Amino acid sequence: MDIDLTDPELEKAATKIQATFKGYKVRKEVKEKTPETEEQPKEIQRSDSIDIDLNDPDVEKAATRIQATFRGYKTRREVKKD
Repeated sequence: MDIDLTDPELEKAATKIQATFKGYKVRKEVKEKTPETEEQPKEIQRSDSIDIDLNDPDVEKAATRIQATFRGYKTRREVKKD
């Protein structure tokens, strides 16, 4: 499967996933730097989870394209070793 890395749809999907991950990473870093003084409400405790709708067709499509790209890269790398 050839994937055009200049495809705007692929770029949009990757950007969406990257933005979600970056938000998760920042929230995690802030949580680690903030001293725990008392038990936090469950709403705040769950702030480190990724806020992404896994049923969103765009998210599913983005994940599938990224996985396919990685699998292709991995296969080409393995073939190159042989």
